[in-house]
Amino acid sequence: MTTGAATDLEGAYAAAVSLVRDAPRLLVTTHENPDGDAIGSLVAAARSLRLGGWDAVAFLAGTTQLPQEYHFLDQEIELVRELPADWRERLLLALDCGSAPRTGLSDEELAAFPAIVNVDHHHDNPRYGTAAVVDPAAPCCTVMVRRLLEGLGAPLDDVVRQALYVGLVTDTGRFSYSNVTGDALREAARLVDEGVRPHEIFGRVYEDVPVAKARLLGIALARLELRLDGRLALTHLLRTDFEAAGAAEPFSEGIIEHVRALRGVEVAVLVREPRDPDGPRFKASMRSRRPEVDVSRVARLGGGGGHVQAAGFSSDLELPELLAFIERELAADGAL
Repeated sequence: MTTGAATDLEGAYAAAVSLVRDAPRLLVTTHENPDGDAIGSLVAAARSLRLGGWDAVAFLAGTTQLPQEYHFLDQEIELVRELPADWRERLLLALDCGSAPRTGLSDEELAAFPAIVNVDHHHDNPRYGTAAVVDPAAPCCTVMVRRLLEGLGAPLDDVVRQALYVGLVTDTGRFSYSNVTGDALREAARLVDEGVRPHEIFGRVYEDVPVAKARLLGIALARLELRLDGRLALTHLLRTDFEAAGAAEPFSEGIIEHVRALRGVEVAVLVREPRDPDGPRFKASMRSRRPEVDVSRVARLGGGGGHVQAAGFSSDLELPELLAFIERELAADGAL
């Protein structure tokens, strides 16, 4: 990172700290269909701010159930799924939201907040909001949340630290992805020194799998299709698959990692049909093994976004057209 970039980031943190510190009330949120980093960021920020004396409401748009492996965290913060009556008087603290629409709020709602603080690590974040703290070099959003909380002097307890660790361990793929840096490992060590028990977190997140989730994984793997000489692996899940497995929609979380782990596969794609018939027809998630294969470029073409190696978008295309679009665009730049 250049000196100028470091200075800009420090200034962004300072601006965010100033806005949050002076806000009498806050609405803390993250993106719809949250993963471990999103939930960890939301829980850590909302709980720490409350412990520090702020009036902070934890809000998540949409009606999709949260992944069951994170329930031990969200039950600590009284998460609400509808905007509180006084939301127009609250500063919006948006965490891990690569774009404003990812909050699940409408343009009109976003415009009504007195201020928006955007804290995120997606490289394609357009830096929306009154203050935007965007650090693509950060391994996850929870490390950024901790820096913000420390700047505010907000207290951290065991629940906050567990939430911070969940974001770190999940967004680094259990410390196996290319975003693992010395700083990421040092932050993990600091949290362990402060009392976090990695084996307990691992057991709750990765070793408490419902049978229905295993059945859903079986359906996805049975439908696996290889293209581009085996470098591209695609699978999909329909509403009827969730019903057959007895699985809730969040049970699809983690399936794509099994697909990406297959020998010879460079990019894994999971397309799923949301349970809500009023939303987009399909949601596509993509993961690449190498940073040279930028799946976020394809996601942006589809109206979404994300990280270079992990991205997604929604689409109303027919399934064969959608899969053909993904294949064509991944092959277009020659990296795959």
